[in-house]
Amino acid sequence: MNDTRDEVAGLPASTAGLTVQALERISKQQRMVIGSMMVATLFLGVLIGAVVTRGAFADPDNRIVISSTGPVADNLSASFANAASIVEPAVVHIDVQEGKGRLAGREAKGSGVIVTASGYILTNMHVVEGSTKMSVRLFDHREFDAELIGTDRDTDLAVLRITSDKPLPFARFGDSNRLRVGDWVLAIGSPFGLEQTVTAGIISAKGRETDGGSSAFQQFLQTDAAINPGNSGGPLVNLAGEVVGINTQIATRTGAFSGIGFALPSSTASEIYNELVSKGRVNRGFLGVEVADLTPEVARSNGLDGSDGVVISGVLRDDSPAAAAGLASGDIVTEINGERVRNRRDLIRRIGSFPAGSVVRLTYVREGTPGTATAKLGDREEMIAASGGRAEQFDGEDGGEGDPELPPDEPQADPPVRPSLGITLRTLTPDLARDRSLDGLTGAYVMSVDPGSVAAERGLLAGDVVISVNQRRILGQPEFSDQLSRLRPGDELILQVARRVGAKIERRFISLRMP
Repeated sequence: MNDTRDEVAGLPASTAGLTVQALERISKQQRMVIGSMMVATLFLGVLIGAVVTRGAFADPDNRIVISSTGPVADNLSASFANAASIVEPAVVHIDVQEGKGRLAGREAKGSGVIVTASGYILTNMHVVEGSTKMSVRLFDHREFDAELIGTDRDTDLAVLRITSDKPLPFARFGDSNRLRVGDWVLAIGSPFGLEQTVTAGIISAKGRETDGGSSAFQQFLQTDAAINPGNSGGPLVNLAGEVVGINTQIATRTGAFSGIGFALPSSTASEIYNELVSKGRVNRGFLGVEVADLTPEVARSNGLDGSDGVVISGVLRDDSPAAAAGLASGDIVTEINGERVRNRRDLIRRIGSFPAGSVVRLTYVREGTPGTATAKLGDREEMIAASGGRAEQFDGEDGGEGDPELPPDEPQADPPVRPSLGITLRTLTPDLARDRSLDGLTGAYVMSVDPGSVAAERGLLAGDVVISVNQRRILGQPEFSDQLSRLRPGDELILQVARRVGAKIERRFISLRMP
């Protein structure tokens, strides 16, 4: 109060006295209000404690009492629940039985999503492959026999149809291209046969390619939403209740969920679906070549900077679009219609994006010299079938066993030589080619490879045929030796070899340095 008195000290006495009394009365009232508030707060705390205690513990007669208090509002939980409620009625469980061929007697389960009110269903091809009977069970437990409309092996998609006398619930598709890494998504399906299971996660990555488990036409959305066997073919859903992917694969060492799942983006799935429904198949262009990714060694030997480009390791047929355009084994394709080609998958995907009959302009490099070619694309499905299943891809590194023994009547022209690479080779004669099922090839035949040699370390095998050295075709052992004589220790050596693997001959490049 001293401060208060000081503040009014300059006023007339009568006025100052009244002011001090008024201030004292106000202060007293404030103290009464504060005291009342403290009493009320204490009473409220006791009341809340009693309520909480009643909710947390049983009544004196040991009964459990369920609280009538509603859940606390949570925007994220509400978004999950709303998205699931929108899509769940369109998610179906698929039972597959009575397979044929290698799948005879198979019983499998998977998921799918209804995409039209008339009963069209999108799922994975591997869910229904080889089946003769498919049963589809809906959210409301109704069951229907399903008809197969079409499949696409390259994207592992299939379209089914069921017939109902009433319009069916269906899911809307969203734009997967607008997804961001970190966006929330839900996976809905029948993992391990547990129908209408909903799991949540985020988009972990986009444009993911999986080793050994995907084709060039599959660039996946990666998610940590739990995906397990049985989820295949079910939808990946954004929080607007839109399908943004079709759950297809998991990365696992146990066969079950390990935190990494893959869904085919809706942008791809919708395109494939539309073609399957309208045509029964997908029309993709085909060049008719085997290709391999460009290595730094091959790039440098052809005067190229960087690693963009694709090496043609073989032309499948003499009447293929590539052959008709003048392309040959060893050519490096760098552009398609003026746009750079990044790698093998990029070339396959972009060639396949053109329908059969399209004309494309290819830019390539042959032995360091650039060139262009115009190719009219064939039909991918038809040409692969005609080529025994071989596609525009580099098929791996598994080779057959070599055999250094020669046919009994093999002539001794061009006797074997043993360069410093640790290999023994001789000219591939027609008789030797016929005996080793290498008809049509010319070059230097690798009779043996020393274990631990530089050639062995780089993957050269007995039985291989060297058909070019540093991008120059050779007809036999003398030309091979001539090319090597031009090199010094430490120089790069790029061999193109032909190798029989099972029923087919594969071509590949092997790069090493001269010892």
